[in-house]
Amino acid sequence: METAPASLLFAGRCDEIAQLQERAGRQALTAGERDLLDKLYCEAYAEQSAESEVMRLLTRSFSREPIPEYYRYANLHVYAWFLDLYPTEPVAGAVLALEETLAALDAVERRAAPWLTEADHTEERLRRLDALREQVRRLPVKTGGDMPAAEVIDRACDDLARWQAYVLTRCSGFVASNDHHEHMFLRAVQACELAFYLIRHLAVRARTSIGRADGEAHALMAQLIHFAELPNHIFHVLQTLTPDLFLAFRDATGEASALQSLNYHMMELVLYGYDARKVEAYMKFEHLHELTVPPLRSVRPLREAVLEADDPTLTEALAAVERTLLTWRGRHYGFGRRYLPGVKGSGGTEGAGYLKRFVHRDNFVPEPITTAPGLDLLGFAFR
Repeated sequence: METAPASLLFAGRCDEIAQLQERAGRQALTAGERDLLDKLYCEAYAEQSAESEVMRLLTRSFSREPIPEYYRYANLHVYAWFLDLYPTEPVAGAVLALEETLAALDAVERRAAPWLTEADHTEERLRRLDALREQVRRLPVKTGGDMPAAEVIDRACDDLARWQAYVLTRCSGFVASNDHHEHMFLRAVQACELAFYLIRHLAVRARTSIGRADGEAHALMAQLIHFAELPNHIFHVLQTLTPDLFLAFRDATGEASALQSLNYHMMELVLYGYDARKVEAYMKFEHLHELTVPPLRSVRPLREAVLEADDPTLTEALAAVERTLLTWRGRHYGFGRRYLPGVKGSGGTEGAGYLKRFVHRDNFVPEPITTAPGLDLLGFAFR
C-alpha cells in the first residue's frame, strides 16, 4: 500500500464488512456471518491488491486458521501489518501506532460523552488519556538523541500516513460486546502490547550492546527507563473502569486473556530469563509451547548481562527499570484482586492468585544461560 486512496474511507465491500462488525459487536454475529467473513478472508488471501489487503486485515480474526482467542480478540495482526511499514524505524513505528491507538480511543470517548453519566467516569478518563498521550509525545525515539516522539507523530500528516493510521485503527477497533466501555479495555490491551514490544526491543538491543562493548549500552538503558513506564501510564487510564463497568462486558471477551500474550512473556524472558513457575501458562496454550524449549527458553536475559558487566551506571539503570515494572505487576495483581475476587482468570488460571505469584521477579532462579546466536527477538510477536 504505497499510495493513499482519494478518500480516508473504505470502499464498497470493505466498508460493509467493517460496519457489519461495528453494528452490535462481534459477539452478535451469526454463524452465517462468521462463515462469510472466513470466506472473504480466504478470497482476499489469494489476491494481491490494496483492497484485498484491507479485507484480509478486516477478516483474519474469523479465519479457520488455529489463531489463539486472544489474538482473534485483540486484532494484533493489524499492528504487525502497521509496524512492517517501518522496517528501519521500529521504535518510531511502534510509538506512532501507540499514539493512533490512543487517539482513536479519545475520539470514541468524546463522541459518547454527551450520552454518558458521572458513573461512567468519562471526564476523568479523558483527563488521564490526555496525560498519557502527552507522556507518549515526550518519549525519546532516537537512542542517545533528543528527538521526542512528538516529532514523529507530527510528521505523519501526509495523505499516505493518514490512510495507514485509518486502516490501523478501524481494522483493530472491533469490540466483542455492544458495551461502550469495552473500547477502553481493548485499546488498553493493544497499547500494552506495543509497550511490551518496545521494552523487549530496547532490552534486546541493550543486552547486545553490552556483549559487543560498542559504547551504546548506556544510552539504550537510559531510553529503556522511559519506555518501561508505559504500562503504568496505560494502567492508570484503564483504572477508570470500575469493577461494575468491567464485568458488564467481560463475558463477551471469552477466553481472550493477556496470559496468551507472546509480547509479554518474551519481554520477561529477555529481561529476567526463563521462569519455570510459568510452565502452567506456557503449556496451556499451544502457541506458548515454544517458550519452553530452546532457543527461546535459553535466551540470555538483560539482568545477567548487566550483572556480568559490573558497570554501576548499567546496574542503576536496570534497577530503575525493574522497580517500574514491579509497580506495574503490583497494579496488575491489584486489578485482578479488585475486579475478579475469587473468579477464575479469562485464561483459565485462578485469576488474582496467579498474578500474585509473579509480582516479584527476585524469587526465582533462572535456568543456566546458553546464548542463542542469531535469534531475532526484535520483532512484534503475534499469532
